[in-house]
Amino acid sequence: MKGIVLYKSKYGNTKQYAQWIADDLKFEVRDLSQFKKSEIGNYEQIIFGTGVYMGKMNQLKKVLKLFKDKPITIFACAGNAGVEKEIEDIKSNNFNPEELAFHDFFYLPGGVDFSKVKGIMKLMINIFRKVLQNKKDKTYDEEQILKGFTEPSNYVEKEHIKEIVEFMHKSAK
Repeated sequence: MKGIVLYKSKYGNTKQYAQWIADDLKFEVRDLSQFKKSEIGNYEQIIFGTGVYMGKMNQLKKVLKLFKDKPITIFACAGNAGVEKEIEDIKSNNFNPEELAFHDFFYLPGGVDFSKVKGIMKLMINIFRKVLQNKKDKTYDEEQILKGFTEPSNYVEKEHIKEIVEFMHKSAK
């Protein structure tokens, strides 16, 4: 089976997952910017992975348009490990029900290191931080977000790709 793992990664977590998945499946791996629409027919299986920033999956709209006629496997790489509400929010904020029914979706935990953020995003995050710091009765998740400003987290581990790799093997049969 000829396959490719495409990715869009700002800080390296998604790229790391894409490389591990490609290695395990013996797929090609490439940054999305290096992929052309004319190549779609060259691959039996396509995986796309991207990071989540402020609730939005990077480059997803472009990918959904590019693969509107070919179902692919999509994974989101975000800051937390196993937070069901966050996973459901990512799905509902980025896909409509038809897209979720057409494409396969997975979530992989990434990490949070606010020191790597630059530009306008850094400004927005600092405003968000100040709002959170001043909030009374913070939720556990809000406390964890604030903790992320002083204690970066990284949940990227190869074991997290197991579900995607097994799924791809089963779907190839």
